[in-house]
Amino acid sequence: MSKQTKPVKSSRRQFLKGAAVVGGAATLAVVARGGAAEVQSTNEVAAAPEKSKGYHVTPHIRAYYETLRD
Repeated sequence: MSKQTKPVKSSRRQFLKGAAVVGGAATLAVVARGGAAEVQSTNEVAAAPEKSKGYHVTPHIRAYYETLRD
């Protein structure tokens, strides 16, 4: 009446292979449902040039500096 089961040997490599397959399948599902059009619109926004890069003082940073002076 008791079932004997084989010990399962799972490795990190097998897990990562399975995760890659699942991730690929999920990506295909999103693209198939029309998610690709949404990604294109966000890429257009990201392609817009930014005014400045690097460090710049904002009102939020000024407020933080004021708390350090106390």
